[in-house]
Amino acid sequence: MVELSELVEGLEKTRLLYWSDSYLKTFQAKIIRLEPDKKRYVYMVLDRTIFHPKSGGQPSDRGLITGPDFKVEVKKAMLVNDVIVHWGKILEADARSGDVEGVIDWGWRYLLMRRHTAGHLYDHCLRQITGKQVETTDSWLGDPCYVGYRGKKPSVEELRGAEDLENEMIGRGAIVKSDTISYEELLQIAPEAPNIYRLPKLDSFRIVTIDGCEPIPCGGTHLRDINEIGLFKVKDVLEKEDGFVVYYDVEGIK
Repeated sequence: MVELSELVEGLEKTRLLYWSDSYLKTFQAKIIRLEPDKKRYVYMVLDRTIFHPKSGGQPSDRGLITGPDFKVEVKKAMLVNDVIVHWGKILEADARSGDVEGVIDWGWRYLLMRRHTAGHLYDHCLRQITGKQVETTDSWLGDPCYVGYRGKKPSVEELRGAEDLENEMIGRGAIVKSDTISYEELLQIAPEAPNIYRLPKLDSFRIVTIDGCEPIPCGGTHLRDINEIGLFKVKDVLEKEDGFVVYYDVEGIK
C-alpha cells in the first residue's frame, strides 16, 4: 500500500491554478512523481494542477490526465502536505513521467462552484435576517449539500426570509473576488467570519469576498458573480445537539 506522506516527501508545493482562475477547464503540467497502485491504478504528482482535492467540505474534482501515449481517468485528488496527489485508473498504455495535459469534469466542478458560493451567501443572508452572528460547524458540497451552524435553529419565518433575501441578491448580482492575507490581517478584517473558529493557524490565508458581504477564509473554488448561482432552494433544516443543519441546492443553470 502506498504511503502518501512518503510519496510527497521532498516535493515542493503544488501550484494551485484554480486559485487564480476557477474557470480553467484544461491545463498543461509535468509529472514530477509517479507511483503505480494495484489493478492498473496510479498515483501521480504534477508540478501544477486545476484539480481541487477533497478539502474544506468540497469534494474532489475528477477528469482525465493524458500523456503522449497514455490516459488516466482521475478518480480523486488529495492534498498531502501542500502537495496534490492525483489517483486514477490507467485507461490506455502505461503512465510514465513527462509532460501531460489535464481536463476536469466541468459540469461537476461548476455545480460545486455554484453550491459553494451559494453557501457563503447564505451565511450573510442568515446573519442579516436574524441580526445575529453565525458560526458554521461543517459543510458538504456533494450530495446532499448542506452547511451546519452552531446555536439555536432560526424560526420558519427567518429561514424563509434568508432564502428570499439570497434569491433577491442573486437576481441583482455581485462580484466575487479572492485575496491572500496574513493571519493578523484576517483577524482585523474578518474577526466574525462564520468559520474562523475552526481554521488551522497558517502563515497566510485565502479569503473570498462577495461584494457587499463579509470576507470569509476559504480555499475552494467560486463563481465570478453570484448571478451564476441560479435559484437557491432550502431543502430541509434539521436540529442537532449543538445547532442545526441547512440542506440546500441550486437550480436553473446548466
